[in-house]
Amino acid sequence: MSSSCSHCGNSIPLSASCCPHCGLPSLFPNVRAAEEPAEQAALANRYQAAMNDAISRNCEAQAREFEAAASTAQVVISRRLYEIDRLATSENQLYATFYQLSEAEVRLPNGEKWDTLRAVADEALFPGYKKQIRFGALSLDGIGLTNYGDCTMVLHENMIAHRTSFFEENSVIFMEKKGVPMAKANVLPRGYRAFWANRGRLCLAKLVGEIHPGTEKKDFAMLLLRNGRKSEDDVFVEAHVFGSVSIRTMERINVRKAARKGQRVFLKALESKLKKMRVTLGEI
Repeated sequence: MSSSCSHCGNSIPLSASCCPHCGLPSLFPNVRAAEEPAEQAALANRYQAAMNDAISRNCEAQAREFEAAASTAQVVISRRLYEIDRLATSENQLYATFYQLSEAEVRLPNGEKWDTLRAVADEALFPGYKKQIRFGALSLDGIGLTNYGDCTMVLHENMIAHRTSFFEENSVIFMEKKGVPMAKANVLPRGYRAFWANRGRLCLAKLVGEIHPGTEKKDFAMLLLRNGRKSEDDVFVEAHVFGSVSIRTMERINVRKAARKGQRVFLKALESKLKKMRVTLGEI
């Protein structure tokens, strides 16, 4: 699977972020994979089937409203407060991936089955560039996946839209549900990825069965992202952001309202740091 370089005309593998022949920067490989014609055609078929289902159940209007709302959803990443505080100290502080932290020997794997499954899923989805992918989720209300942290980083659209793709759900859970064997992990079912402009269609294709004539706009945020008791129980559309993320990539930080005086003092200091970086701190 490859495309042609616009400069030298030679073949560029979909996993490459630049032409291996002339060095010209290419589109981000995760976005190129989502834009691949067969992938788009399969998603279009799923989307049309979802819309036909909504029409047959007399909830076309609600389905179209949900699609429109999901098309405005933002990418969020949830982490612990201390990580946000570190990033807020300087624009030179970067949000690292699990693989980068492991290679730098500043983090050890948990040794759970999910570490192994994650490695397989990531290599299948991001062959040769999994270290560059930052994982997030789509959110309509700025609330993220609390199993990963009580602070939510809301990313600026204009900083990530060009380098972000989306996947139906947690990609590890997806592979387990679909029973994808390791021998065929490089040939995943099509129609479950989307680029930025198509995220609303992917969301509708996934969630149309939960939309009914009585569904209201206030229900959309909970449909799109629901926190489970454990991370594997979370329901969300997974976002894949290629490349670096810094405090400048963020639009705002949402945190839980502080209950204790010490926490309030800490948040006040954090708010001051974020203000210097032109990032808003919100309490939820």
